[in-house]
Amino acid sequence: MKILSPLDSPSEVEPLIEAGAGEFYCGVLEESWHKPYPVISINRRPAGKGHLRNFAELAEAVAISHRNDIPVFFTVNEHYYTKPQLPLVKDYIDRACDAGVDAFIIADYGLLHLLREGPAPPAIHISTGGTVFNWRTARFYRELGATRITLPRHLSLDEMKRLVAHVPDLETTVFVFNSRCINVDGFCTFQHGLSGRQTPAFYRNACMLPYEITPIPLTAAAAEEPAEDIEQLVSRQRVWEKVHLDDYPCAACALYEFKEMGTTSIKIVGRGNTTVRKTTDVSFFKNLLNCLCG
Repeated sequence: MKILSPLDSPSEVEPLIEAGAGEFYCGVLEESWHKPYPVISINRRPAGKGHLRNFAELAEAVAISHRNDIPVFFTVNEHYYTKPQLPLVKDYIDRACDAGVDAFIIADYGLLHLLREGPAPPAIHISTGGTVFNWRTARFYRELGATRITLPRHLSLDEMKRLVAHVPDLETTVFVFNSRCINVDGFCTFQHGLSGRQTPAFYRNACMLPYEITPIPLTAAAAEEPAEDIEQLVSRQRVWEKVHLDDYPCAACALYEFKEMGTTSIKIVGRGNTTVRKTTDVSFFKNLLNCLCG
């Protein structure tokens, strides 16, 4: 089980590898995108932080990583792209391929088809924005060429185990540390960077906007989940609404279960965090994995 670490600069590669990173994910946001689309990021991180500055930096980071046998995954994971945006998205993809990235992390179903129409891309990983809540969704993405899925934050361990058991040929990533969001990422149109001290206290985190989950009135058999599990999901969401428990998540106590279910990697949220914080987060989980694996 590897540690999937955020990466914002080529200078971070070696310190993070030394700390224990086994995979990297990163994005690029150039003026070519930010100028025509100042509000909508190409990879769900606002301008100013959380990005490599250009594709030359990406190529440098990939080269250093590959010298250490560490793969680099490139984020193009906005939930959807408009038709006028697609040529620029395609340009980013082509330049990322030239830089040597090992996989794309995507969420948009249309982009998945675009990738399938061209030359064979590097591996395709489905972002948490792809909302893989059950094994049928996972198999759907697998049939379209995905090799890895990122499980949504809100699945319980039992739900993860049932899902992973049905798709043993798919790699899986789960979140640890800093996930920060109480709501379903794939249904969200906000970024955390849009909130701040000037906003009303109850919207200080943009994702604190209230919403409601209601069970679909199906029989347990039709829903393919025990009725009590559906009620537990609703109960969990209402707790998150009130106290925002997910602001500083950890998941360290679940590492054994993740390992037993065959999880490929644990993903540390943190694009935009300082290098010190990234290395501290990575080394914390590396030490735990060393204890777990003997």
